[in-house]
Amino acid sequence: MADKRLNDSYWFIAIGYFNVILPTFLPRSSEITSTFWHRARSAKLQSIKAVKTPMAISRCREMARERGARARVWAQEDDHKQVGTFKRPTVVAVDNQVKETVPSSALMGLSLLGNLDATYQHATFPEIQLHTLTTGSRQRPGGMLLFGYTFVEKLWVSFGYDKNGFQEDVVNTFWTRVTEAVDEFLLT
Repeated sequence: MADKRLNDSYWFIAIGYFNVILPTFLPRSSEITSTFWHRARSAKLQSIKAVKTPMAISRCREMARERGARARVWAQEDDHKQVGTFKRPTVVAVDNQVKETVPSSALMGLSLLGNLDATYQHATFPEIQLHTLTTGSRQRPGGMLLFGYTFVEKLWVSFGYDKNGFQEDVVNTFWTRVTEAVDEFLLT
């Protein structure tokens, strides 16, 4: 049985993630606003359900174990690359089919960090005035990650991507559309 004090605290080293599943079809032009808000509510409900599951702590700990193992492999790869001894991972045969050992992929990662003002209790340290927060992650090759959170009573949306994985005009167009959507749906 796990130590109850550790389970009652939200400060544990494991960081979890989950998938938000939304339809990929584009709505008719007359339905854009209602479809946007419907999908936003769906993402929120899925996020709340994932966060409040009783399996969250054990799942996050297992994910941390897996991430730790991956981080050690990446560090070893980096070391081998630095000295010129790196070899690409081998392929694995499964049911007479050859498959490369690569992680699963998704169109884009979404990280909804929530209201960080509840975590960073500003009044506790009045001498320190926090004004921004910088997020970061190890970006997979060909990956995109969209962060959303509230900090110092402001909505922050940030976007990271593999510069070598996408054409610059595709990324610029995507980010322009995201900021236009924020302006249209959230600021009006």
